[in-house]
Amino acid sequence: MRTFFVLGVILLLAACAQDRITKPEPLMSEEQLINFHIDLALINAAIGYNETHYVSLDSLYNFHGIDSLTFAKNNTYYASKSKQYTRIFETVESRLKAMEERDTLVLPLRLIDNKL
Repeated sequence: MRTFFVLGVILLLAACAQDRITKPEPLMSEEQLINFHIDLALINAAIGYNETHYVSLDSLYNFHGIDSLTFAKNNTYYASKSKQYTRIFETVESRLKAMEERDTLVLPLRLIDNKL
């Protein structure tokens, strides 16, 4: 009975250590995925701000040189690695906040200088 328990624990640990999702081809780097998600967030924000100005996702895929299947496979692959995926989205969030702060600081200066 004890050997079955030990064998079961070893099999469980071995199963958890394996990658369940294989690396997609082509594999997007973390930086490429970060840039894609930043652009996606900016497009979604623009659509929410002005619904008449629509940017298709096809143009976003073309801009980044990928197709929807490549993005889906890469997103799924990185999502299976939770620490890496969390780090990606923390980077996306921090860069978006930096963009917002930069734009918030620059706009009042332009208004003061009457350059708008």
